Amino acid sequence: MRQIEMWGDDDDTTSWLKVTVPFLLCGIFLVVVWFFLPAEQWLLLFGMMVAYIVPPLGRETIIPVCILCGVPWWLAAFALAFLDFVGGLFMAWNFPLVLRIPYIGSWISRFVEAGRTFLDRRPWLERLYFVGLVAFLALPFDGSGSIVGSVIGRMLGMTKTEVISCIAIGGFIGSFAIALGIDYVVNLIPAGAGFWVSLAVFLLIGTALLVTYRNYSQRAETDA
Repeated sequence: MRQIEMWGDDDDTTSWLKVTVPFLLCGIFLVVVWFFLPAEQWLLLFGMMVAYIVPPLGRETIIPVCILCGVPWWLAAFALAFLDFVGGLFMAWNFPLVLRIPYIGSWISRFVEAGRTFLDRRPWLERLYFVGLVAFLALPFDGSGSIVGSVIGRMLGMTKTEVISCIAIGGFIGSFAIALGIDYVVNLIPAGAGFWVSLAVFLLIGTALLVTYRNYSQRAETDA
């Protein structure tokens, strides 16, 4: 049975930096974006970033909403890719601390146990190692994200740098691929169609893609 690598804490003198730097980076990002977006769009982007952190919403939901509400596609994609990177950085630096947080720590511990079963059902992640984790984080799998990616990376025996790199690359590819696709579809919709018509088109496309992915995922797990 796999044993998760804890990546123990370094000396206490830098512990507070490891906790605060990811939040500081998010604050700097939001301040910079404030100067480029109208207040309404800034509040929307901020709200969507918060929603992205809390399951079950993923980039395949957040990015279309941002684009439909006027946020530039590249900014919506970069914001979520940036969140993935910062989340991976926080987990890599503070994993033992996260395990001690009430409720959250117990949830992560339960997920670690479930992660062993998750890897057993997806052996290609272990076979492909670095590329496999990047693909997992880039594609809209159930539960893919910086927290899950960090746990799986540890279970694969990867170093902190490797896991953070996978999260950054996978988040960038996944976010920008979705944003480019949504932006392309938006340009195909007539200008006078209105918000609700556009939303209906996206829902239909999203439903079709979700059904296709579910069928493929079930077949892959059955074959494995």
